[in-house]
Formats: sequence, structure tokens, C-alpha cells
Amino acid sequence: MLYAVIMAGGSGTRLWPESRAAWPKQLLVIEGDRTMLQATVDRLGSLVPLERILIATRRDLAAHVQSQLSHLPRGAILAEPCPRNTAPCIGLAAIRILREDPDAVMAVLPADQIIAPAAVFCESLRLAAALVQKESRRLVTFGVKPSYPATGFGYIERGEAVAPPATFADGAWKIHRVARFHEKPARSVAEEYLAAGSFTWNSGIFVWKAQTILDALARYRPELYAHLAQIAAAAESDRFAEVLEEQFAAMEKISIDYAVMERAEEAIVVEAPFAWDDVGSWLAVERYRPHDESGNVADAPRCLAIGSSGTMVRARDPNHVVVVAGVEDLVVVVTPDATLVANKHDEKSIAAITEQLRQRGWTEHL
Repeated sequence: MLYAVIMAGGSGTRLWPESRAAWPKQLLVIEGDRTMLQATVDRLGSLVPLERILIATRRDLAAHVQSQLSHLPRGAILAEPCPRNTAPCIGLAAIRILREDPDAVMAVLPADQIIAPAAVFCESLRLAAALVQKESRRLVTFGVKPSYPATGFGYIERGEAVAPPATFADGAWKIHRVARFHEKPARSVAEEYLAAGSFTWNSGIFVWKAQTILDALARYRPELYAHLAQIAAAAESDRFAEVLEEQFAAMEKISIDYAVMERAEEAIVVEAPFAWDDVGSWLAVERYRPHDESGNVADAPRCLAIGSSGTMVRARDPNHVVVVAGVEDLVVVVTPDATLVANKHDEKSIAAITEQLRQRGWTEHL
């Protein structure tokens, strides 16, 4: 059976000041009227029943997640004792799923992406699950065809083509072995990737058998796996909570890409046939809001733009008036305790904000 693990533990610092450690971007409304987390669950439709959906998140976010997803069954939230990046998180989720279904296939989905249309996305997950059922050692990921030389995404280099399962053999799918994963590149390198035509952005979406990913962790990260094994052994014990706390905290902080995918021989990449956006900046958020004739975005109850162009204003207080005059290409974000005014194209400076605040001891704003 297919299970879905939605990773909802990130902090989304590039959307400061609205996204904070205690209220990160997956809990925000970016498009439409649903939060990114709610939209991720909604997107699964009937493909994965609610009882087979797990939400992996930080312990301190669990109550917020529960309030947004109150329709999920009890036990759907997998609260991590502490942040340890995606490899420990995925390993813990696999252990949980295997207790219910030893032959389970799990789709791993970030909670902070915008994907459409949902029907195409679900059909893509069906394809990935069929690829895994055909060959249980496969680790399937989705690559997004790049539309510009992005420096904020990792890249996947395609290898030889892989035939789709018989039920999907209509020529519409582009499936390849992974030749190599590449880290976030400099712009000149990203331009080379774009020109080559054999590279995709790394979406961070995966499909594999739960047992296969645990086996891969055992092979490539044995020390990390040893901690997971102790957690699994204590699952029925009255010491489970204590063992989970101790063993999870002892794991190294490492992503599933570094831990497994970059070394795996059976990594498969499917070119995503759906639209994808990880909404990693305010410049990205701007795309989902209406623009006036000067390219301004007024995502605020009371906003006035005078002689300005290409500027985005985001505020939530209905009594707070925001005026931008004689400016261009700014992003202005107003919250009750902080205001951001920045060049919307200077993503590097915006990404450095939280570290600068930490150095000044202004941790109440993180």
C-alpha cells in the first residue's frame, strides 16, 4: 500500500519576518485560502487515505500542525524530539510505517511547495509507486525541468533512459537513471546546466519502499541506522519514549540526499509533468498575487503605491496603512513586531537576516 510522509518541520527563514521558527512557511497561506501544509494534504485527494498519511514535524510545532489538520486521525503526527534534518526524519517515519505494513511504499513530500494540477501530481506518484513495485531496490525522485539558471536549487543529472511500467507506457513519461546529484551551483554553472538540457532541479520529492530506504541507510550511514534500529526494537516497550528521545538526539544531522541519494546505485529520476514551486523567497510569493498596471503587488488590507513599480507589500493588520512612494523592486513585509524592506532581487541578503539577528542577540524575532 502507498503511504505519504509529509515533512513539515522546516523553518522557512527566507520568508522572514512572516515565517519564523515558531510559525514557519508551511503554516502560512501563500496561494488561495489554504496553508501550504493543508494544501499538501488536500493535493493527495483519494490517492492516499487519511489513515495512511503521516505528518513529520518538530515537537514544538506539533500543536500548530494538529490545529491545521484536525481531520486527520489521532497518531497522524510524527513528532521529532529535536531537529535532525531529513535522513533521521525519514528513517523514523519508515520504522513507523513498517509496523503497519512490511511491504509499504512511502511517498515523501515537503509541506512547503506549490504543485499543480493535483490530478497530474497524483498520477505521477502512481507511476513512481509502480516503478518501485517493479523493482524494489529503486529510489525514485522527481526532477523539475529548469526554466532559468537557478542557483538556489540542487540539480540532478540524467543518465540512461528507463522504460516505464507497462500500464504507463504511453510515451508521456521521461524516466532516467540518476547520473549524478549536483549541489547548488554558481550562476555560470547553472547556465551550463540549463544549456545542456540533461539536468533537472531537485524537487525533494521521493517514492520508495519503506524497507528499502532503511536498508539504504544501513548500508550508507550505519551509525545513523544503529540508532534507528534501537528505536525500532523499543517500539513495543514501555521505555519507547525514553529510547526515542535518547537515540534520535544522538543521530547526526544530515539530509537524505547526502546520506543516501548521492551514493545510491538505484536512484531513478522522473521529470515532473506538473508545475512545481518551492516558494523559497518573497520574489516567488509575488507570483501568486495580483499585480497592478505598474507591477506592484498589494497583499495587504490597506496599501497605497504612489509612483512605484515592481514592489510587493504584504501585511495582515486591517488597521495598518502601508504606503510606498517613488520606489521600485522592493519587498515590504509588515508583522506586529518586525518589518522587512529589501530589494526583492537580493535573495542572498534576505537569506542572511536570521543569522544577523542571532548575532545581535535579537532571538525573540527568529
